[in-house]
Amino acid sequence: MTGRALSVSKPFWTNSLLSIVDQVLLSGLNFAVGMCLIRFGTKSDYGLYSQLFAASLFAVGVLEALIGSPMVALAAHLDATQRAQMVRRLRRFQWVAGLGLGLLFGVGAGWVVHGNLPELDALPAGLAFGLYVFTSTLREFRRSVWYMESDLGSLLRSDGAYVLAALGLGALLWWSEHLGASAVLAALSLANLVAGLLGRHPAADPAGEDGPPWRHTLAQIWDKGKWAVPGTAVAWLGSYGFLYLTSALSGVQATADVSAARLPLVPVGLMVVAWSRVARPVAGRMLGAHDWPGLNRLTWASLGAIEVLTVVYLTMLMVAFPWLETHVLSSKYQGVHPLVWAWGVFFLVTVPRNIASTWMASIGAFRQLFIEACVVVSLMGVLASVLIPRWGAMGAVLALIAMEIFDTAVMTVMIWRHWQRIQREATRAAGPAPA
Repeated sequence: MTGRALSVSKPFWTNSLLSIVDQVLLSGLNFAVGMCLIRFGTKSDYGLYSQLFAASLFAVGVLEALIGSPMVALAAHLDATQRAQMVRRLRRFQWVAGLGLGLLFGVGAGWVVHGNLPELDALPAGLAFGLYVFTSTLREFRRSVWYMESDLGSLLRSDGAYVLAALGLGALLWWSEHLGASAVLAALSLANLVAGLLGRHPAADPAGEDGPPWRHTLAQIWDKGKWAVPGTAVAWLGSYGFLYLTSALSGVQATADVSAARLPLVPVGLMVVAWSRVARPVAGRMLGAHDWPGLNRLTWASLGAIEVLTVVYLTMLMVAFPWLETHVLSSKYQGVHPLVWAWGVFFLVTVPRNIASTWMASIGAFRQLFIEACVVVSLMGVLASVLIPRWGAMGAVLALIAMEIFDTAVMTVMIWRHWQRIQREATRAAGPAPA
Protein backbone atom coordinates (compact mmCIF):
# COMPACT_ATOMS: atom_id res chain seq x y z
CA MET A 1 0.00 0.00 0.00
CA THR A 2 2.86 2.34 0.71
CA GLY A 3 4.28 1.65 -2.76
CA ARG A 4 0.91 2.49 -4.29
CA ALA A 5 0.81 5.84 -2.52
CA LEU A 6 4.31 6.68 -3.63
CA SER A 7 3.57 5.78 -7.26
CA VAL A 8 0.60 8.13 -7.24
CA SER A 9 2.49 11.00 -5.66
CA LYS A 10 4.85 11.89 -8.53
CA PRO A 11 2.25 12.40 -11.29
CA PHE A 12 -0.07 13.95 -8.74
CA TRP A 13 2.38 16.70 -7.82
CA THR A 14 3.38 17.22 -11.47
CA ASN A 15 -0.26 17.60 -12.48
CA SER A 16 -0.88 19.83 -9.47
CA LEU A 17 1.93 22.12 -10.59
CA LEU A 18 0.61 22.25 -14.15
CA SER A 19 -2.89 22.86 -12.81
CA ILE A 20 -1.61 25.73 -10.68
CA VAL A 21 0.09 27.21 -13.76
CA ASP A 22 -3.22 26.95 -15.57
CA GLN A 23 -5.07 28.62 -12.72
CA VAL A 24 -2.43 31.37 -12.58
CA LEU A 25 -3.32 32.19 -16.18
CA LEU A 26 -7.03 32.27 -15.40
CA SER A 27 -6.43 34.19 -12.19
CA GLY A 28 -4.33 36.75 -14.01
CA LEU A 29 -7.10 37.22 -16.57
CA ASN A 30 -9.78 37.67 -13.88
CA PHE A 31 -7.53 40.10 -12.06
CA ALA A 32 -6.90 42.08 -15.26
CA VAL A 33 -10.61 42.25 -16.09
CA GLY A 34 -11.47 43.41 -12.58
CA MET A 35 -8.71 46.01 -12.50
CA CYS A 36 -9.70 47.38 -15.92
CA LEU A 37 -13.30 47.82 -14.81
CA ILE A 38 -12.16 49.36 -11.53
CA ARG A 39 -9.80 51.74 -13.29
CA PHE A 40 -11.75 52.66 -16.44
CA GLY A 41 -15.37 51.67 -15.77
CA THR A 42 -18.03 53.04 -13.48
CA LYS A 43 -18.83 51.59 -10.07
CA SER A 44 -22.18 50.47 -11.45
CA ASP A 45 -20.45 48.52 -14.22
CA TYR A 46 -18.03 46.82 -11.85
CA GLY A 47 -20.71 46.11 -9.25
CA LEU A 48 -22.91 44.56 -11.94
CA TYR A 49 -20.02 42.53 -13.37
CA SER A 50 -19.16 41.19 -9.89
CA GLN A 51 -22.69 39.95 -9.33
CA LEU A 52 -23.08 38.48 -12.82
CA PHE A 53 -19.71 36.75 -12.62
CA ALA A 54 -20.73 35.20 -9.28
CA ALA A 55 -24.02 34.11 -10.85
CA SER A 56 -22.11 32.46 -13.70
CA LEU A 57 -20.09 30.51 -11.14
CA PHE A 58 -23.39 29.26 -9.75
CA ALA A 59 -24.56 28.14 -13.20
CA VAL A 60 -21.28 26.39 -13.94
CA GLY A 61 -21.25 24.87 -10.43
CA VAL A 62 -24.75 23.44 -10.87
CA LEU A 63 -23.75 21.54 -14.00
CA GLU A 64 -20.44 20.53 -12.44
CA ALA A 65 -22.40 19.06 -9.51
CA LEU A 66 -24.98 17.44 -11.77
CA ILE A 67 -22.55 16.10 -14.40
CA GLY A 68 -18.87 16.78 -13.72
CA SER A 69 -18.47 15.59 -10.13
CA PRO A 70 -20.57 12.40 -10.58
CA MET A 71 -18.65 11.70 -13.80
CA VAL A 72 -15.32 11.87 -11.94
CA ALA A 73 -16.68 9.76 -9.07
CA LEU A 74 -17.92 7.05 -11.48
CA ALA A 75 -14.77 7.14 -13.64
CA ALA A 76 -12.73 5.51 -10.86
CA HIS A 77 -14.82 2.34 -11.34
CA LEU A 78 -14.82 2.22 -15.19
CA ASP A 79 -12.29 1.10 -17.76
CA ALA A 80 -11.09 3.38 -20.58
CA THR A 81 -13.80 2.27 -23.06
CA GLN A 82 -16.60 2.75 -20.55
CA ARG A 83 -15.26 6.17 -19.53
CA ALA A 84 -15.14 7.30 -23.16
CA GLN A 85 -18.73 6.17 -23.71
CA MET A 86 -19.86 8.00 -20.57
CA VAL A 87 -18.11 11.21 -21.69
CA ARG A 88 -19.73 11.11 -25.14
CA ARG A 89 -23.18 10.69 -23.68
CA LEU A 90 -22.77 13.35 -21.02
CA ARG A 91 -21.39 15.83 -23.55
CA ARG A 92 -24.75 15.87 -25.34
CA PHE A 93 -26.60 16.32 -22.08
CA GLN A 94 -24.20 19.14 -21.18
CA TRP A 95 -25.04 21.02 -24.38
CA VAL A 96 -28.78 20.92 -23.73
CA ALA A 97 -28.48 21.79 -20.03
CA GLY A 98 -25.96 24.58 -20.70
CA LEU A 99 -28.18 26.15 -23.35
CA GLY A 100 -31.17 26.06 -21.00
CA LEU A 101 -29.21 27.71 -18.20
CA GLY A 102 -27.85 30.32 -20.60
CA LEU A 103 -31.36 31.32 -21.67
CA LEU A 104 -32.65 31.36 -18.10
CA PHE A 105 -29.77 33.40 -16.68
CA GLY A 106 -29.71 35.78 -19.64
CA VAL A 107 -33.39 36.64 -19.22
CA GLY A 108 -32.92 37.00 -15.47
CA ALA A 109 -29.93 39.33 -15.87
CA GLY A 110 -31.80 41.54 -18.35
CA TRP A 111 -34.79 41.76 -16.04
CA VAL A 112 -32.66 42.69 -13.00
CA VAL A 113 -30.71 45.36 -14.89
CA HIS A 114 -33.91 46.83 -16.35
CA GLY A 115 -35.54 47.12 -12.93
CA ASN A 116 -32.58 48.21 -10.80
CA LEU A 117 -29.91 49.85 -12.95
CA PRO A 118 -31.54 52.36 -15.30
CA GLU A 119 -28.13 53.84 -16.14
CA LEU A 120 -27.18 50.57 -17.89
CA ASP A 121 -28.73 48.88 -20.96
CA ALA A 122 -30.69 45.75 -20.06
CA LEU A 123 -30.81 44.01 -23.46
CA PRO A 124 -27.03 43.88 -24.12
CA ALA A 125 -26.45 42.78 -20.54
CA GLY A 126 -28.95 39.92 -20.81
CA LEU A 127 -27.68 38.73 -24.21
CA ALA A 128 -24.02 38.89 -23.24
CA PHE A 129 -24.55 37.16 -19.92
CA GLY A 130 -26.69 34.39 -21.40
CA LEU A 131 -24.04 33.67 -24.03
CA TYR A 132 -21.30 33.75 -21.40
CA VAL A 133 -23.10 31.22 -19.17
CA PHE A 134 -23.71 28.86 -22.11
CA THR A 135 -20.14 28.95 -23.43
CA SER A 136 -18.66 28.73 -19.92
CA THR A 137 -20.57 25.54 -19.12
CA LEU A 138 -19.30 23.95 -22.34
CA ARG A 139 -15.70 24.90 -21.66
CA GLU A 140 -15.89 23.77 -18.04
CA PHE A 141 -17.19 20.33 -19.04
CA ARG A 142 -14.20 19.82 -21.33
CA ARG A 143 -11.89 20.93 -18.53
CA SER A 144 -13.49 18.37 -16.17
CA VAL A 145 -12.89 15.62 -18.73
CA TRP A 146 -9.23 16.61 -19.17
CA TYR A 147 -8.70 16.65 -15.41
CA MET A 148 -10.35 13.25 -15.14
CA GLU A 149 -8.05 11.85 -17.82
CA SER A 150 -5.00 13.75 -16.50
CA ASP A 151 -4.66 15.41 -19.93
CA LEU A 152 -3.10 18.63 -18.68
CA GLY A 153 -1.60 19.37 -22.11
CA SER A 154 -5.02 19.86 -23.70
CA LEU A 155 -6.12 21.84 -20.67
CA LEU A 156 -3.22 24.28 -20.90
CA ARG A 157 -3.56 24.74 -24.67
CA SER A 158 -7.26 25.47 -24.43
CA ASP A 159 -7.04 27.77 -21.42
CA GLY A 160 -4.00 29.54 -22.89
CA ALA A 161 -6.01 30.27 -26.04
CA TYR A 162 -8.89 31.50 -23.86
CA VAL A 163 -6.67 33.92 -21.97
CA LEU A 164 -4.95 35.26 -25.10
CA ALA A 165 -8.26 35.73 -26.94
CA ALA A 166 -9.82 37.47 -23.95
CA LEU A 167 -6.85 39.81 -23.54
CA GLY A 168 -6.87 40.66 -27.23
CA LEU A 169 -10.59 41.38 -27.28
CA GLY A 170 -10.28 43.34 -24.03
CA ALA A 171 -7.54 45.50 -25.53
CA LEU A 172 -9.83 46.17 -28.47
CA LEU A 173 -12.63 47.22 -26.11
CA TRP A 174 -10.26 49.53 -24.22
CA TRP A 175 -9.02 51.10 -27.47
CA SER A 176 -12.60 51.68 -28.65
CA GLU A 177 -13.65 53.02 -25.21
CA HIS A 178 -16.43 50.45 -24.78
CA LEU A 179 -15.16 48.86 -21.58
CA GLY A 180 -18.36 48.00 -19.68
CA ALA A 181 -19.84 44.93 -18.03
CA SER A 182 -21.85 43.81 -21.07
CA ALA A 183 -18.99 44.27 -23.51
CA VAL A 184 -16.57 42.39 -21.25
CA LEU A 185 -18.97 39.45 -20.90
CA ALA A 186 -19.43 39.33 -24.68
CA ALA A 187 -15.65 39.30 -25.16
CA LEU A 188 -15.23 36.47 -22.64
CA SER A 189 -17.96 34.51 -24.45
CA LEU A 190 -16.06 34.77 -27.74
CA ALA A 191 -12.88 33.73 -25.95
CA ASN A 192 -14.71 30.62 -24.66
CA LEU A 193 -15.59 29.72 -28.25
CA VAL A 194 -11.98 30.17 -29.37
CA ALA A 195 -10.80 27.91 -26.51
CA GLY A 196 -13.25 25.24 -27.68
CA LEU A 197 -11.29 24.82 -30.90
CA LEU A 198 -8.18 23.50 -29.12
CA GLY A 199 -7.39 20.48 -26.99
CA ARG A 200 -8.17 16.80 -27.45
CA HIS A 201 -11.83 16.17 -28.29
CA PRO A 202 -13.79 13.04 -27.34
CA ALA A 203 -13.79 10.38 -30.03
CA ALA A 204 -16.79 10.20 -32.35
CA ASP A 205 -19.53 7.75 -31.52
CA PRO A 206 -18.73 4.36 -33.07
CA ALA A 207 -21.38 2.67 -35.13
CA GLY A 208 -23.41 0.13 -33.18
CA GLU A 209 -21.92 1.12 -29.86
CA ASP A 210 -22.37 -1.54 -27.19
CA GLY A 211 -22.82 -0.88 -23.51
CA PRO A 212 -25.58 0.06 -21.10
CA PRO A 213 -28.48 2.14 -22.46
CA TRP A 214 -28.67 5.92 -22.14
CA ARG A 215 -31.07 5.77 -19.22
CA HIS A 216 -28.62 3.64 -17.26
CA THR A 217 -25.84 6.24 -17.65
CA LEU A 218 -28.15 9.08 -16.66
CA ALA A 219 -29.51 7.08 -13.73
CA GLN A 220 -25.96 6.56 -12.43
CA ILE A 221 -25.16 10.25 -12.79
CA TRP A 222 -28.41 11.30 -11.15
CA ASP A 223 -27.87 8.88 -8.27
CA LYS A 224 -24.55 10.57 -7.54
CA GLY A 225 -25.54 14.14 -8.38
CA LYS A 226 -29.07 14.52 -7.03
CA TRP A 227 -27.74 15.71 -3.68
CA ALA A 228 -24.75 17.52 -5.17
CA VAL A 229 -26.91 20.08 -7.02
CA PRO A 230 -28.79 21.46 -3.99
CA GLY A 231 -25.55 21.17 -2.01
CA THR A 232 -23.78 23.32 -4.59
CA ALA A 233 -26.59 25.87 -4.46
CA VAL A 234 -26.34 26.12 -0.68
CA ALA A 235 -22.52 26.28 -0.76
CA TRP A 236 -22.64 29.02 -3.41
CA LEU A 237 -25.08 30.96 -1.28
CA GLY A 238 -22.64 30.74 1.61
CA SER A 239 -19.73 31.92 -0.56
CA TYR A 240 -21.40 34.62 -2.67
CA GLY A 241 -24.64 35.52 -0.96
CA PHE A 242 -22.85 38.44 0.70
CA LEU A 243 -22.62 40.20 -2.68
CA TYR A 244 -26.37 40.26 -3.12
CA LEU A 245 -27.02 41.02 0.53
CA THR A 246 -24.63 43.98 0.32
CA SER A 247 -26.26 45.16 -2.88
CA ALA A 248 -29.74 44.91 -1.37
CA LEU A 249 -28.79 46.77 1.80
CA SER A 250 -26.32 49.35 0.48
CA GLY A 251 -26.58 49.43 -3.31
CA VAL A 252 -24.51 48.14 -6.20
CA GLN A 253 -21.66 50.57 -5.51
CA ALA A 254 -21.12 49.03 -2.06
CA THR A 255 -20.89 45.67 -3.78
CA ALA A 256 -18.12 47.14 -5.91
CA ASP A 257 -16.17 48.07 -2.76
CA VAL A 258 -16.45 44.57 -1.27
CA SER A 259 -15.51 42.96 -4.59
CA ALA A 260 -12.56 45.30 -5.09
CA ALA A 261 -11.21 44.29 -1.66
CA ARG A 262 -11.58 40.61 -2.51
CA LEU A 263 -10.07 40.88 -5.98
CA PRO A 264 -6.37 40.80 -4.93
CA LEU A 265 -7.04 37.49 -3.12
CA VAL A 266 -8.56 35.73 -6.15
CA PRO A 267 -5.27 33.89 -6.96
CA VAL A 268 -5.42 32.13 -3.60
CA GLY A 269 -8.91 30.82 -4.23
CA LEU A 270 -8.04 29.65 -7.73
CA MET A 271 -4.93 27.90 -6.43
CA VAL A 272 -7.13 25.83 -4.13
CA VAL A 273 -9.49 25.09 -7.01
CA ALA A 274 -6.53 23.95 -9.14
CA TRP A 275 -5.42 21.57 -6.41
CA SER A 276 -8.92 20.15 -5.86
CA ARG A 277 -9.46 19.39 -9.55
CA VAL A 278 -6.32 17.24 -9.60
CA ALA A 279 -6.75 15.77 -6.11
CA ARG A 280 -10.35 14.60 -6.45
CA PRO A 281 -9.75 11.62 -8.78
CA VAL A 282 -6.54 10.70 -6.91
CA ALA A 283 -8.38 10.77 -3.58
CA GLY A 284 -11.19 8.72 -5.10
CA ARG A 285 -8.75 5.97 -6.05
CA MET A 286 -7.11 6.04 -2.60
CA LEU A 287 -10.47 5.91 -0.83
CA GLY A 288 -11.62 3.08 -3.08
CA ALA A 289 -8.46 1.13 -2.23
CA HIS A 290 -8.77 2.05 1.49
CA ASP A 291 -5.28 3.54 1.30
CA TRP A 292 -5.66 5.54 4.52
CA PRO A 293 -1.92 6.07 5.13
CA GLY A 294 -1.50 7.44 1.61
CA LEU A 295 -4.54 9.68 1.96
CA ASN A 296 -3.28 10.92 5.30
CA ARG A 297 0.12 11.85 3.81
CA LEU A 298 -1.56 13.51 0.84
CA THR A 299 -3.83 15.51 3.15
CA TRP A 300 -1.08 16.91 5.35
CA ALA A 301 1.27 17.57 2.43
CA SER A 302 -1.47 19.39 0.53
CA LEU A 303 -2.53 21.40 3.57
CA GLY A 304 1.04 22.45 4.34
CA ALA A 305 1.92 23.32 0.75
CA ILE A 306 -1.22 25.39 0.08
CA GLU A 307 -1.06 27.23 3.40
CA VAL A 308 2.62 28.11 2.87
CA LEU A 309 1.91 29.40 -0.64
CA THR A 310 -1.03 31.40 0.72
CA VAL A 311 1.08 33.00 3.45
CA VAL A 312 3.82 33.86 0.93
CA TYR A 313 1.27 35.48 -1.38
CA LEU A 314 -0.33 37.44 1.47
CA THR A 315 3.09 38.68 2.56
CA MET A 316 3.87 39.89 -0.96
CA LEU A 317 0.47 41.53 -1.17
CA MET A 318 1.00 43.28 2.17
CA VAL A 319 4.25 44.78 0.85
CA ALA A 320 2.80 45.79 -2.50
CA PHE A 321 -0.66 46.96 -1.47
CA PRO A 322 0.22 50.60 -0.64
CA TRP A 323 1.53 50.96 -4.18
CA LEU A 324 -1.51 49.16 -5.62
CA GLU A 325 -3.87 51.39 -3.65
CA THR A 326 -2.14 54.52 -4.94
CA HIS A 327 -1.38 53.63 -8.55
CA VAL A 328 -3.80 50.85 -9.56
CA LEU A 329 -6.99 51.30 -7.56
CA SER A 330 -8.65 54.53 -8.49
CA SER A 331 -9.67 57.15 -5.94
CA LYS A 332 -13.14 55.59 -5.89
CA TYR A 333 -11.75 52.63 -3.91
CA GLN A 334 -9.41 54.23 -1.40
CA GLY A 335 -9.56 52.88 2.18
CA VAL A 336 -10.50 49.26 1.41
CA HIS A 337 -7.30 47.78 2.92
CA PRO A 338 -8.95 46.57 6.19
CA LEU A 339 -11.34 44.50 4.08
CA VAL A 340 -8.40 43.10 2.09
CA TRP A 341 -6.73 41.73 5.23
CA ALA A 342 -10.03 40.30 6.46
CA TRP A 343 -10.36 38.49 3.14
CA GLY A 344 -6.81 37.21 3.62
CA VAL A 345 -7.80 35.55 6.90
CA PHE A 346 -10.87 34.12 5.18
CA PHE A 347 -8.83 32.46 2.44
CA LEU A 348 -6.39 31.03 4.98
CA VAL A 349 -9.17 29.23 6.84
CA THR A 350 -10.83 27.99 3.63
CA VAL A 351 -7.88 25.72 2.77
CA PRO A 352 -8.63 22.87 5.24
CA ARG A 353 -12.34 23.15 4.50
CA ASN A 354 -11.69 22.76 0.75
CA ILE A 355 -9.50 19.72 1.35
CA ALA A 356 -12.19 18.13 3.52
CA SER A 357 -14.97 18.85 1.01
CA THR A 358 -12.82 17.43 -1.82
CA TRP A 359 -12.44 14.15 0.10
CA MET A 360 -16.20 14.03 0.74
CA ALA A 361 -16.95 14.62 -2.95
CA SER A 362 -14.42 11.91 -3.89
CA ILE A 363 -16.45 9.27 -2.04
CA GLY A 364 -19.71 10.55 -3.54
CA ALA A 365 -21.10 11.75 -0.18
CA PHE A 366 -23.19 14.47 -1.81
CA ARG A 367 -26.25 13.95 0.38
CA GLN A 368 -24.16 14.45 3.52
CA LEU A 369 -22.51 17.51 1.97
CA PHE A 370 -25.91 19.01 1.20
CA ILE A 371 -27.23 18.53 4.73
CA GLU A 372 -23.99 19.85 6.21
CA ALA A 373 -24.03 22.89 3.89
CA CYS A 374 -27.59 23.75 4.92
CA VAL A 375 -26.58 23.76 8.59
CA VAL A 376 -23.45 25.83 7.96
CA VAL A 377 -25.15 28.42 5.75
CA SER A 378 -27.95 28.78 8.29
CA LEU A 379 -25.33 29.54 10.92
CA MET A 380 -23.71 32.08 8.61
CA GLY A 381 -27.08 33.76 8.05
CA VAL A 382 -27.62 34.13 11.79
CA LEU A 383 -24.12 35.54 12.30
CA ALA A 384 -24.43 37.89 9.34
CA SER A 385 -27.74 39.26 10.62
CA VAL A 386 -25.95 40.21 13.85
CA LEU A 387 -22.57 41.36 12.50
CA ILE A 388 -23.52 43.26 9.31
CA PRO A 389 -25.72 45.84 11.06
CA ARG A 390 -22.88 46.43 13.53
CA TRP A 391 -19.81 46.41 11.26
CA GLY A 392 -21.17 46.59 7.72
CA ALA A 393 -19.10 44.86 5.03
CA MET A 394 -16.51 43.84 7.61
CA GLY A 395 -19.25 42.05 9.52
CA ALA A 396 -20.11 40.04 6.40
CA VAL A 397 -16.51 38.87 6.03
CA LEU A 398 -16.27 37.99 9.73
CA ALA A 399 -19.44 35.90 9.40
CA LEU A 400 -17.89 34.07 6.44
CA ILE A 401 -14.72 33.36 8.46
CA ALA A 402 -16.74 31.90 11.33
CA MET A 403 -18.73 29.81 8.85
CA GLU A 404 -15.54 28.36 7.30
CA ILE A 405 -14.08 27.39 10.68
CA PHE A 406 -17.29 25.66 11.75
CA ASP A 407 -17.58 23.99 8.33
CA THR A 408 -14.06 22.54 8.61
CA ALA A 409 -14.78 21.09 12.06
CA VAL A 410 -18.02 19.45 10.90
CA MET A 411 -16.44 17.92 7.76
CA THR A 412 -13.52 16.57 9.76
CA VAL A 413 -15.94 14.74 12.03
CA MET A 414 -17.85 13.40 8.99
CA ILE A 415 -14.68 12.04 7.39
CA TRP A 416 -13.58 10.46 10.67
CA ARG A 417 -16.95 8.72 11.04
CA HIS A 418 -16.75 7.46 7.44
CA TRP A 419 -13.28 6.04 8.13
CA GLN A 420 -14.53 4.31 11.28
CA ARG A 421 -17.45 2.77 9.34
CA ILE A 422 -15.07 1.45 6.68
CA GLN A 423 -12.86 -0.06 9.39
CA ARG A 424 -15.83 -1.79 11.04
CA GLU A 425 -17.01 -3.22 7.69
CA ALA A 426 -13.52 -4.47 6.92
CA THR A 427 -13.29 -6.15 10.33
CA ARG A 428 -16.67 -7.88 9.87
CA ALA A 429 -15.72 -9.02 6.34
CA ALA A 430 -12.46 -10.53 7.62
CA GLY A 431 -14.37 -12.60 10.19
CA PRO A 432 -13.01 -13.92 13.47
CA ALA A 433 -9.33 -14.65 13.65
CA PRO A 434 -8.42 -18.36 13.38
CA ALA A 435 -7.70 -20.08 16.67
